[in-house]
Amino acid sequence: MDGFNLSDADKSLSALVDRTEAGETIDILRDGRLVAKLVPVEPPVDKLKRRVDIEALRRHLEQMPMQHHSAGEFIRHMRDTDRY
Repeated sequence: MDGFNLSDADKSLSALVDRTEAGETIDILRDGRLVAKLVPVEPPVDKLKRRVDIEALRRHLEQMPMQHHSAGEFIRHMRDTDRY
């Protein structure tokens, strides 16, 4: 974690952004006081998701029992029997 004076950071902003992109956190100082931080952004959520194993999902669904009532009938039954 490095500290850069504001005027120096202004002159080398592109290089500081490159360093931040590489994972560094950079402090920006004015008159020796911390006024800002350049921090790397967190990876997008999409990159954290795993691919779905379609075959495993199909095998799992085949083991599940079929529902004998339509969704509408199921909701009506829940409503009428006060089970919600």
